[in-house]
Amino acid sequence: MRAASDGRLKDVGKSACVKRCLKLRLPTACAELLHRVGALAQARGTRAFLVGGPVRDILLGQESPDIDIAVELDARGFGQALARELGGRFVYHARFLTGTVTPGEHQSGLLDHIDVTQTRTEAYSRPAVLPTVKPAGIEQDLGRRDFTVNAMALELTPGAFGRLLDPFGGRGDIADRAVRVLHERSFIDDPTRAFRAIRFAARLGFEIEPRTLALLRDCVRQGYPALLTPERILYELRLICAESKVVPIFEAVLREGLLASCFGLASILISPPSFLSALQRLSRQHARPELLYIFVLSRLPLTDRFPITREEREAAAAVRDAGRIRSRLLRAGRLSTVYRVISELPVPARELLAMLEPDPVGRMIRQCLDRLQSVRVVTTGSDFRRLGLAPGPAYRRILDKLLFARLDGIVLSDADEARLARSLVRRALVAPSPSPKSSHG
Repeated sequence: MRAASDGRLKDVGKSACVKRCLKLRLPTACAELLHRVGALAQARGTRAFLVGGPVRDILLGQESPDIDIAVELDARGFGQALARELGGRFVYHARFLTGTVTPGEHQSGLLDHIDVTQTRTEAYSRPAVLPTVKPAGIEQDLGRRDFTVNAMALELTPGAFGRLLDPFGGRGDIADRAVRVLHERSFIDDPTRAFRAIRFAARLGFEIEPRTLALLRDCVRQGYPALLTPERILYELRLICAESKVVPIFEAVLREGLLASCFGLASILISPPSFLSALQRLSRQHARPELLYIFVLSRLPLTDRFPITREEREAAAAVRDAGRIRSRLLRAGRLSTVYRVISELPVPARELLAMLEPDPVGRMIRQCLDRLQSVRVVTTGSDFRRLGLAPGPAYRRILDKLLFARLDGIVLSDADEARLARSLVRRALVAPSPSPKSSHG
């Protein structure tokens, strides 16, 4: 492991250099905010630091999408004070000594949120469980992090603004383009770091350094990912689906056996070649992260323990059932029949199948969805009442028939629709009412 030669926190970059880097890589409003954060911390008798990913991104010469602030004393009081200064609100999570500031609307140019944490240390009672945290100094806080490139801090306190703290050689690993854990038990303490190591390596164009890769593989071989809760596994999968390099990330996740370790090899519904091919197809069509996530869910052994929404569960089930849906659509002769099949599906499943299914099925779904964008039924319940039809189930049946006629090109104008509506209402008025079912006691 890299470490500062004297075993203490080490300033490995000149403050002037880092200040220039900060000025270049942060929007003006964000740079000014960091100065305000440092001054506020000093006024409250503590020190503030920009920590983790934002420091890494700045040193990589990239704009940082986040602001993560750590203070050495009283994160709750500091967060509340910062929220007041920004005209926003602060939500605090006492168990983890963390919180989020949401700036007020008048603070133009600021980020959507600012993460605020108290510098702390962590203790794991057993592998794969959430840690117990307690306040500690910045040294211990950096030592609890996942990888060296994320274990750096920039001091924001006036007089030391821009001083880089790098106790584990993160800046050197950035230069070497290496993802490296801080200690031997890193993946055992938190197996989600195996997902994150692969994700960061792909996103940054880095390599997982050999010893870290060996530790990751030992973690998988010993089955530690299986100890994670579904909630934590799915959180990591959501993050992967939001990455631009989602296909190579999942390729590595499958190659290293992470999903099989999490869920059990026999119950995984993933064939790597077909899974990656489908994922590549979705990626080429710029599928949204939430659609990619539902596709991944469709290949996992879903149980009631999975913390997902009803729509996600039903959409994943529909995508998994694509074979049955495909056979129904291949028998469809009209666009209205296609609509009747896909209207039973959650909207995300329709979108996914339109992208995943080969022609002619995929083309039929896309044509139907495209047609639905431009088709509209102009007849309303008021029109039915004017024609003498009382409110009831007949309204829905007639509106459906009008939509089907629009989809199939039978109705081409509002006048055509009005004539068909009058005809359907007349039939409904003369049709006998359904007889109530008799009951036998």
